[in-house]
Amino acid sequence: MDFNPSSKIRNFSIIAHVDHGKSTLSDKLLEYTHTISKRDLKDQFLDNLELERERGITIKLQTIRMEYKGYTLNLIDTPGHVDFQGEVARSLKASDGAILLIDASGGIEAQTIGNYLQAIELNIPVIPVLNKVDIKGIDIDRVLAEIKAILGFNKEDIIFTSGKTGIGIDKLINAIIEKIPQPLCDVSKNFRGFVFDSFFDEYQGVILLVKVVDGILKKGDTIYFCSKKKPMQVLSLGYVRGKLDPQNEVHAGDVCFVTTGIKYVKDVVVQDTIVKNIQDKPIFEISKPKSMVFASIYPVDAADIDNFKDAVLKLSLNDYSLDVTPVTNEILGFGYKCGFLGLLHADVVKERLEIEYNVSIFMSIPSVEYHVTYSDYTEADITSPTEISDFSKIINIKEPYVSMDIIASQQYFNKIVSFISSKRGVFINSTFSQNKSVNIERVIITINLPLSSLIFNFFDDLKSLTSGDASMDYSLIGFFDTEVVRVDFLVNHELIEPLSMLIHKDKALEVALQYCTKLKDLIPRTQFSIPIQASINGKIVAREDVKAFRKDVTQKLYGGDPTRRMKLLEKQKKGKKRTKRFGKVDIPSDVFIKLYT
Repeated sequence: MDFNPSSKIRNFSIIAHVDHGKSTLSDKLLEYTHTISKRDLKDQFLDNLELERERGITIKLQTIRMEYKGYTLNLIDTPGHVDFQGEVARSLKASDGAILLIDASGGIEAQTIGNYLQAIELNIPVIPVLNKVDIKGIDIDRVLAEIKAILGFNKEDIIFTSGKTGIGIDKLINAIIEKIPQPLCDVSKNFRGFVFDSFFDEYQGVILLVKVVDGILKKGDTIYFCSKKKPMQVLSLGYVRGKLDPQNEVHAGDVCFVTTGIKYVKDVVVQDTIVKNIQDKPIFEISKPKSMVFASIYPVDAADIDNFKDAVLKLSLNDYSLDVTPVTNEILGFGYKCGFLGLLHADVVKERLEIEYNVSIFMSIPSVEYHVTYSDYTEADITSPTEISDFSKIINIKEPYVSMDIIASQQYFNKIVSFISSKRGVFINSTFSQNKSVNIERVIITINLPLSSLIFNFFDDLKSLTSGDASMDYSLIGFFDTEVVRVDFLVNHELIEPLSMLIHKDKALEVALQYCTKLKDLIPRTQFSIPIQASINGKIVAREDVKAFRKDVTQKLYGGDPTRRMKLLEKQKKGKKRTKRFGKVDIPSDVFIKLYT
């Protein structure tokens, strides 16, 4: 009887809310299966980025192959933050089951539910795991009742673990083997492989991470992307065991790496299917991650421009979800207009440039994409105020909305509802726990909210309002009619384009006054008074003035005829007028940095 090697393979992901201990639990699995020796094992082993270690979060998904009692366990790691839900979805598509990790001290959070629903939609089995059970003073009964009430799991379904001490790791591995099915694949069919991620290596070019769904792939084979039909030769392939482990061939069910000499990550279509028969169909539809937040970045020091360009190029090679387009600004010089998955993604890109590439950058005010319809019924997608010159020619503007779930203690319910109303959010419904046997006081609040409201301190304000208790998860639901205006700032009657913004009309005057006041304190004083004005759709609505220095031109006079003193003062007055008329205000780049901090 033929032996099917895929029957001994288990491909799984660990999905969790941020800070629920996923990276620590992954480390313990690697240690328990002796995949990585204790000497080589470091905390957050799968978090390769320096920023991941510094922040204690997973940003980019990874994969690693473990061997245990004759079984192959392929762990496909996932990020936890809502900005990287696309990475989670790809991991789950490459998996045959998932571990749903829940923090025993915190209970169910927003992304716990979001990740769980993604797994259910893909129809893969989920193993619920209660982590950090070694923490003293936690109310496990409360969390178990919460899990049953919200997710429907009974106590006997749940495995108790501690990634820190190793409690329950043996039971977890046994559950992975018993409850996660072998890959649904066929080694006798034509080769097909699902490309769930890629990364750039300076020696080998782009390295594809692939789940082999059908057939066999060998070194030297010619393969194609289903979406491109361009032939490529397999230069190397194999397994990932902490480092690349080359093989001569891989089989249906394997999770592996493949190199073909591709030089740029942008040339890889993640979620595409690679095949040997050009006529074969793709495994999944391709959906490129859509940028949701836009901002421009510039080097703080103009002399650092070459390093800045090199750093952005290298970073974009490793982050295919980052969109960059060169831009030039009269004040700030050369930069890039960037599209990000969300605010955390934008912050991560900024910090990676500064930490990994040692380049200090300035990032403009984040914006979102607007759909604009003009009077001639042409349409455009707008991400920058400078793309709209005449609002009178616009007949309709739509802005993106998200559906958001907020989970918090019931005591904050009224405050949260009031807060979301102030952010132009629309309350949809709320779900309170009905379990009376234990003290569960959590509420799930569902709202619809403009994405633009999220990018101005929404999460920080929500955390502050609830004393750090609330968590949230959101997804884009579409574009809806809005009333947006353009706010511009003029310094000495000159438009400063990097300060322009698109904002809802109800918030426009408040922001205009706020920024005028800030600019007055930041712009250096000169020999003449500098007017700072804010305009909304071209109409001046606010003004502040940077007062002029006054030089004492009479300090060398010692008494005598007072008319000489008056002549000097009058001459100074005329000189200031002429300077003001012809003088140009130089705005240091650090003014922009201080303005946004």
